[in-house]
Amino acid sequence: MAVATLVAIVCVERAAAQSNVTGQWSVLPYTMPINPIHVGLMRTGKILIVSGTQNDPTVTTNSAAVFDPNTGVIDVQEVPWDLFCNGLSWMPDGRALIAGGTLQYPVNGHGWGGLKTTTVFDPATEKFIQVQDMARGRWYPSIVGLADGRMATFSGWLEQGGTNNAVEIYTNPNGWSQEYYAPFTPELYPWLHLLPDGRVFMSGANVGSSIFNPSTNTWQTGVATMKYSRDRIYGSSVLLPLSAADNWRPRVMIMGGDNPSTATAEIIDLSQPSPAWRFTNPMSGPRIQMDAVILPTGKILALGGSQLDKTASTATLAADLFDPATETWTPAGTMNMPRLYHSVALLLPDGTVWSAGGNPDWGNWENRMEIYRPAYLFNAGGGSATRPTITAAPSVIGYGGSFQVSTPNAASIASVALIRNGANTHAFDMDQRMISLSFTKGAGTLTITAPPNANIAPPGYYMLFIVDANGVPSVAPFVRVASNTTNQPPRGRIDAPAADVTIGAGQSVNFAGSATDTDGAVSAYRWIFPGGSPATSTSATPGNVTFSTPGTYYVSLTVTDNQGGTDPSPPVRVITVQSATLTASFTNPAEGATVDGTVSVGMSASGAGGGSATFTLTVDSQPAFSNTTTGTTQTYPWDTRSVADGVHTLGLTVRDATGATASATRTVSVNNSAPGTLQVTFPNVVPGQTVRGTLAVQIAVSGASGTNNRFTVFVDGVQQTVIASNTTSVTWNWDTTTASNGSRTISASVQDATGNTGGGFTYVQVQNPTF
Repeated sequence: MAVATLVAIVCVERAAAQSNVTGQWSVLPYTMPINPIHVGLMRTGKILIVSGTQNDPTVTTNSAAVFDPNTGVIDVQEVPWDLFCNGLSWMPDGRALIAGGTLQYPVNGHGWGGLKTTTVFDPATEKFIQVQDMARGRWYPSIVGLADGRMATFSGWLEQGGTNNAVEIYTNPNGWSQEYYAPFTPELYPWLHLLPDGRVFMSGANVGSSIFNPSTNTWQTGVATMKYSRDRIYGSSVLLPLSAADNWRPRVMIMGGDNPSTATAEIIDLSQPSPAWRFTNPMSGPRIQMDAVILPTGKILALGGSQLDKTASTATLAADLFDPATETWTPAGTMNMPRLYHSVALLLPDGTVWSAGGNPDWGNWENRMEIYRPAYLFNAGGGSATRPTITAAPSVIGYGGSFQVSTPNAASIASVALIRNGANTHAFDMDQRMISLSFTKGAGTLTITAPPNANIAPPGYYMLFIVDANGVPSVAPFVRVASNTTNQPPRGRIDAPAADVTIGAGQSVNFAGSATDTDGAVSAYRWIFPGGSPATSTSATPGNVTFSTPGTYYVSLTVTDNQGGTDPSPPVRVITVQSATLTASFTNPAEGATVDGTVSVGMSASGAGGGSATFTLTVDSQPAFSNTTTGTTQTYPWDTRSVADGVHTLGLTVRDATGATASATRTVSVNNSAPGTLQVTFPNVVPGQTVRGTLAVQIAVSGASGTNNRFTVFVDGVQQTVIASNTTSVTWNWDTTTASNGSRTISASVQDATGNTGGGFTYVQVQNPTF
């Protein structure tokens, strides 16, 4: 369901130095209703926000939103799958390609798991669809657009953890290539930049830099080594503006990162025969979880971050402005609030910078937004600077020729630039790119030389800025850069079904389509049927498609014309497949059974919709186990010595991917001890408390005979240590970083000198920093 929020735009300004020197930071008067983890500037001028489960394992909805910075309207919607921690980049047709997301959180002994789902967002309809899956999962991947319009993704964690070290390349609408493996393990969210020779440079965050060649699908390693001796985790990387004036010389700057973080910055010139990193001047303060934004003047705004990761008290509030020509930094004002992990920033068409987010802990995020007005928007008196204007510009420009822009300020224009629409997450903008263009002045016009090829300006949407001699930019129109500027794209239509449909599991839907092309002929049809059989079709009328698994599926039809153009806004039908009644049950132990030692608790579900289900087991209402799986059964080794002898209730809750839930209970009798049952407690642990680092766990026993007591300690049913003691209380120093973040159960069993036994358990929330 979409939720619209509209508030009048009145900014609260921070007292600062002269605005015409440092710029001005202002807090917007409305707040973001979801955690803005992934953001991108659409060709419509609106901002796409993708949150998924918002870095909170207790959240059961997957959220996204469209934010209009001109009106303040924020439309929130739900997505059937979890797009938290994806890779997002803009395709040549202006739609967003989103690789991966979250399959599972690191709870109950499991690590992060990545989705292999591929999602496309259409700015025209403001809706998401699912396209062809990748070969394997990706959580924290990067995507970069290639010169030929294809999209390459790299890195990310697999379904069950471990780094995906293969490159896959997406071709619209046909899907993914085979996997091309790297001879190394990359950092998550690697910094990828398309070079003017068509290769892809990986600048970090690894100390060693590498280059991928999409023509041969091979890697060149050992290209260069950073001067900074440690990986620059959650620093940032920028391809410095490419300019016709210096023959498109490619230089990359990296800055910040590490924990504790660094203020250092480095530059590499990749036009050199043996490129090497060198230190340049440092920023004014250290930054981890920072952002870096290219401005229309070609300067780089460095903002946000902190000295210690996710620690607001060490936040670097002062922003910096880097001049690539002089390699010097100047102050760029002071932000109003810390911007930490999951903060984002984007350049907007009016030359301002939008900043949002910050998420130091699960479920705790910054909902206030800021706008930065750079100094170029102010005159010497602090008022608004007079801006040049663009009165006419082409909507599409090609390569190697020239185009005209109408402006009454032609005589005063000093520079012209294309800046690619941004796509920012986790301290890196995957699409950021500036191309400075040469031009000549006429009466009310500028004749501008277009980029020479797609290696310089990969196809897609850009903001076109003109900047006057005072350094003041215009408001930018959006232009599309393409190899074919005259071809009109074909348009597809889904004739059957005529509207979205709801069916039962195992039923079929009849599909038929048609298409038109105003300046040619339709040459190909490509249907994608997520959850369907068949999964794809190249027929205009594929006929019946069967959907066996309950869930919500987005069927799309993309048509291609005889010049290779594709429909930029493919039609979609939503197929809702209703599930059979979801049921949950225990398969072991039997109802009323007497158990001891470690018993295998068997759990089962039927009728789960959406392809996956989360099994959650409790013992006497306290969490013991949780896992998300595509299977229908789960087992858990329950150490019954973690509880006292007597009657206990096992609880099972199953939630499927559609949000349906089912529950079951099982009552058992635990009998582990001889007469003289021992009682075990944890005096210094408050059930449910949040812990991190090393925790001194005090374990006490009552009712023990003699002094030779044997304490066996478990976490989530896995033995950790055995402590022999002549006292009734021991302390176990638990390094919580050895366990995954989330709910963890601590249990202990004790046997005294006479053979009496007993046990007890408690639970805590582990919350250690993640990098």
